Order: sequence, then C-alpha cells, then structure tokens
Amino acid sequence: MTTAKQDLKKFQNNGYITLKNFINKKDKIDITNVIYNSFYPHIKLTGKKKFSVESKEFSKKLLLLRKKNPKKFGDIYDKFRLNAKLRSIFYKKKFLNVFSRILNTETENIFLNGFMLRLDAPNDKRNTLDWHQDSSYYLMNHPKYNAGVCWVAITKNKKKNGTLIFIPESNKFMEQTKDYKKNDFLSDQKKIKISNIELKNKKNLNQSFGDVSFLHMHLKHRSGFNSSQKFRITLACRFHDMNSSFNTGKEIYKYNKKIKV
Repeated sequence: MTTAKQDLKKFQNNGYITLKNFINKKDKIDITNVIYNSFYPHIKLTGKKKFSVESKEFSKKLLLLRKKNPKKFGDIYDKFRLNAKLRSIFYKKKFLNVFSRILNTETENIFLNGFMLRLDAPNDKRNTLDWHQDSSYYLMNHPKYNAGVCWVAITKNKKKNGTLIFIPESNKFMEQTKDYKKNDFLSDQKKIKISNIELKNKKNLNQSFGDVSFLHMHLKHRSGFNSSQKFRITLACRFHDMNSSFNTGKEIYKYNKKIKV
C-alpha cells in the first residue's frame, strides 16, 4: 500500500498511477450486472446460459445487435453514462481518498464529471482519438489543471484490444490543439503534435479487470486499435479539485472555440 506522498509524487512526476485489483468483488459484480442486464432483453442467448461480459460469445451478441439494430444499441450505450449504479462506484470512499491524495486536497473539494462506459468494438476506428490531452476538453480547471481522468478496467485491456496508449512524464504542459472532425461518424478531436522522441517512450495502459488507473489531465495519450474479437470495456470519469482555479462556468466542454486557454 503506497502512502499519500508517494501517490502524489508519482502522479505529478509520471502523470499517472495504476492501482492493481482496486475494485472489490461486489463492485465487479454490480458493474457487470448493469452491462449484462441492459443488453439481455435485446440479444438472443442460447438456452439459459449467462455469458461473461469478457467472453467472445457476449461480444458476438453485441456486434449482432449493433449491426441489426444500431439505434437500440446506441440508446443503451448512451444511458450508461447516466446510470446511478455505475456512477456510484466513483463516489465510494476508497476512490475519493485516492482523488484527494493525488490532487493534494480534501475530499470535500472533489468534483466529478465526464462519466462514461466505453464499449470499444473490434476493428472499429470511428470513435478512436488521435494524440490529445483531456485538459483541452475540460476547460473548467484553467490555468492550474489540478485534475485527472480515472479509468476502470472492466475487461483485460492490452495492446491487442486497443488499450489506451500514453507517454509517461508528458503531463507538464498543455499543448496547442488543432480541431479535427473527418465526418459525422467520427468523434470530434483536439489533436496535438507529438515528437519522435516522445513516440519512442510511448506505453500501453495494460490493465486487468478491477485495475484502476489515474491519469493527469495533461498526460498525452491516444486510443489504440482493437484488433481482437471482443469488446474492450472501460468505465471512466474525470475528477477535479474545486479549490484550485476551478470555474463551473466552463463545465460545458464541447469544443467551444470562444474559450481561450
């Protein structure tokens, strides 16, 4: 078990920390039940078998639903970000304690937003992001940016299934961005330039189910490509220190070009 000073130092110096097996068994069951039960009425299962959300069978059923009824799949997907059970994970004492430790503030100063459950489909580039910093999207922390991103692994995340790629120690500055959107099916992007030296130091965010990673808002990272046969599933939120240059008026972060940082 690391100390508060060790976590703070590692977060500030490296731009991230990963806590292995941070999610307990009950929380794992709660999370997977939300995912499974949300899709269950809309996918055809063989007999009464309950597939694991990490199984190839479950991914096959989701891909079939996504192909035959994309609207239903999208509706379920969008509702995950509003699900109280999923959001409640981040409000547990153990999470709030880590947020406060690595931001060097009190738990009552913690603000959470940007909740999402990501279902990254095999061989799909539509919602992948190029090199970026989350601070470009979450402007309410300007100029100090005492904030971060929390990634909870729901599946085993590795290079093959497109886990996040990042550059350690790249969290010192906020880079200039270039807005980019190729078409209506791709995510809006705020791309940044990456040097060849930085690319040599890139790493994959390897996680097992239950591992939790905490990334600095300035940490340079990008999406990987899922070349496996299964969905990569992650639960995420953004955490902020409201006692440090925090402006609630900038909480709406959707690419407002009038906001200069």
